[in-house]
Amino acid sequence: MKSSATGNPAGCVLPDRTIVTRLRRHVHKQTDESLNDRFGISYNTWRRLISGRPVRASLLSRLEMRLDLIEQRSTDLKLDS
Repeated sequence: MKSSATGNPAGCVLPDRTIVTRLRRHVHKQTDESLNDRFGISYNTWRRLISGRPVRASLLSRLEMRLDLIEQRSTDLKLDS
């Protein structure tokens, strides 16, 4: 994989710490199965995210959408109670 001008692999960016913080709030278990069920990511991807290493920009975009959905559902459940 070729590197970009930033030194990251092509198509990859550093994860924003706010995304990682949001993800951590919704992690029940740090296992491959649990992370895949919850976010659609592997344990290896999880390790890259929490260590601040580059990941694909498309992955971060998908995770943000998934987080928005999870947080919206959580808010809806609280309002229904």
